[in-house]
Amino acid sequence: MRIGFLGGTFNPPHNGHIGLALAWSRRLTLDRFFITPTGTPPHKAAAEVPGEIRLEMCRLAAEETGGLLEAFDFEVRRSGQKSYSVITLSALHELYPGSELFMVMGADMFVSLESWHDFDRLKTLATFCTVPRDGIDAAQLERHRIHLAERGCHGLVADLPEMDISSSEIRRMVREGQPVTGLVPVSVERFIESEGLYR
Repeated sequence: MRIGFLGGTFNPPHNGHIGLALAWSRRLTLDRFFITPTGTPPHKAAAEVPGEIRLEMCRLAAEETGGLLEAFDFEVRRSGQKSYSVITLSALHELYPGSELFMVMGADMFVSLESWHDFDRLKTLATFCTVPRDGIDAAQLERHRIHLAERGCHGLVADLPEMDISSSEIRRMVREGQPVTGLVPVSVERFIESEGLYR
């Protein structure tokens, strides 16, 4: 089985996340694709919205794709413990033995991959997939992909369309009473409103 994985705070999940996941799923002809909200991210302060709420928003967003994407609750269930990718990818290998994993990440994460927790093990668990963004162009990413390959780490760089949306900008807009229609899945927009999030 070929499985895609996109982790993040997803506070909230937005159409940029969903579009990126779907684009990689099509490009790699994946059998399943998991979007996985972090419990306690190792590189960020605790999210202002609890993991269970962010997981529910991911579930709602995934449902709108008609089953092409799925929310994965592993990291939220480990709430209170650091969410390291090496642990989550290892868990996916245990759940789906013999599967090939593809982890989608931002360009900034891709170029810092060697500094991640337990990189020597991490690099054996997945192929790491990224797109140019935030001033990091395809040529720079390709050079880094070659560097990673020399260290035994498989990477893929694709020039896929990406919506210029950020969760922090969405939170600001909600806080200021601005509509976020078209920036987040419809069900997520309704959930944010019904739960009074980010006010």
